[in-house]
Amino acid sequence: MLKKYKGEETEYRVPEGTESIEELAFSGADGLEKLYLPDSVNSIGNYAFMNCYSLREIRMPESIEHIGAGLFQNCWQLRKVTLPEGTKMIGTDMFENCHGLSELSIPASVNKVARTALSGCRSLRKIRISSEQIDLLPASARYTAVMTAMEDSKRSGSSGDDIIDSYVSERQKSFLDLAINRRSIDAVRYMTDHRLVSDDAMKEYLSKSAGSGRTEITALLLNSMKEKTNALDEDPFA
Repeated sequence: MLKKYKGEETEYRVPEGTESIEELAFSGADGLEKLYLPDSVNSIGNYAFMNCYSLREIRMPESIEHIGAGLFQNCWQLRKVTLPEGTKMIGTDMFENCHGLSELSIPASVNKVARTALSGCRSLRKIRISSEQIDLLPASARYTAVMTAMEDSKRSGSSGDDIIDSYVSERQKSFLDLAINRRSIDAVRYMTDHRLVSDDAMKEYLSKSAGSGRTEITALLLNSMKEKTNALDEDPFA
């Protein structure tokens, strides 16, 4: 059991044999940048790493059975987190104000995500989670997860997912808008390849893409329009 970390290292390895990290154990260790938990750890208490402002990297073992609430609150420098398989819940304020968090991988074992779990994660660009779990996420995070699924699908060459297709088809303009703003060619290619965009939406966003200088996306939409229909009435470059 680790009750309270009192060190000043920038990198720390919790001793092998430690089974639990207690509530607030590392809270306020603002010089700690890298933290490694051994395979013996099976429980992490509430707010254990809160206010570790410099923490950029953490290794959590698959042996963890319980993860408390507010675990990474105010860990501003944290960049990428893979939650261990076996995690059941992403609790209240888990990643609140993790301003630098850009990637989050959520295992299939998760069955609940608190509404405030990802509040303040303004840099979060990728959430990897199974399509069956997407509705567990807060509303704004669902869009990020679906965008990630489309981008990863095109890069890996996988055939796609019916749940993702249905979600995008029902919100095609929102996803086109997001893809154009993010310059995500892979997401747009997924949408056009899977025929998830209506002719009217494609024409509307073809003009928006051309007007905002997204030349590669504009070319992709234009080619898709030409292949799919003769409904294009005018040249968007004119």
